[in-house]
Amino acid sequence: MKKLFALLLSAFLLLAGCSGSDEAVTNTAADFDSMSSTSTKGFVESAMPGDSQIITNSMSVRVDVVSDSAKAVENLVIQYRGRIDSKSENREPTNNDISFISYTLRIPTDGYEGAVEDLKSLGDLENYSSSASDVTLQAVDLASRISALTDSITKLEELMTSAANVSDLLAAEGAITQRKAELDSLVSQQKYLTDQVEMTTIWLTLAPKSALDAIKPIGFLAGLEKGWESIVDFLSNLTTWSGLALPWIGFLVALILMLSLIKRFKVKKD
Repeated sequence: MKKLFALLLSAFLLLAGCSGSDEAVTNTAADFDSMSSTSTKGFVESAMPGDSQIITNSMSVRVDVVSDSAKAVENLVIQYRGRIDSKSENREPTNNDISFISYTLRIPTDGYEGAVEDLKSLGDLENYSSSASDVTLQAVDLASRISALTDSITKLEELMTSAANVSDLLAAEGAITQRKAELDSLVSQQKYLTDQVEMTTIWLTLAPKSALDAIKPIGFLAGLEKGWESIVDFLSNLTTWSGLALPWIGFLVALILMLSLIKRFKVKKD
């Protein structure tokens, strides 16, 4: 009986390994069996569509008042049932006003286009980019591997009931423990992938228009004024450098005179 159980367990593990690697990728998450183990309670059936894509957007917007626009962004996130994954801001040292702010936003993919348009309308759009990465094969592969492991664990648990002794029972439990660890890892990967597909990422940067105005062309007369200011600055700097160099010039002249006197003294002495 013991040898028979060992042979059955070995044959099952071999077949389970083969089925896990060769399982057809046409299986979907809807085919998953319910799992009886508490270690797999976190498993959630995949709701990803047939064509799974991870969509990301990046944009930079110039606004009148950064703090006011930041509040509008947070309200939009609530409106579109999204979330803010990260937020970073810089403040002016003089008045503590927000001078720059960046967000990582997550918006449900089924409505992200409207959120993007609303974010663009906050001010002057400086730059925008969007990309989509197809992960359909990865999603289907994960679903297939999870289904195979789930079936394997169920069959191993049934096989445990026919264990003839403690050693056979421990061997079966070891195999189940290994497969549950693999299953937990795959379920975590699937949850992460599902979140990436169902929630579009938007990297948003808000900056004040005033910072941009400082480098924009501002007219012919204003250009003449700035040109004159640059000349004044140059002359001021030139005066400063002249004052800095004058003591050194005097020192060098004195050094040259001293060397000349020493040379003449030596010539007369000879």
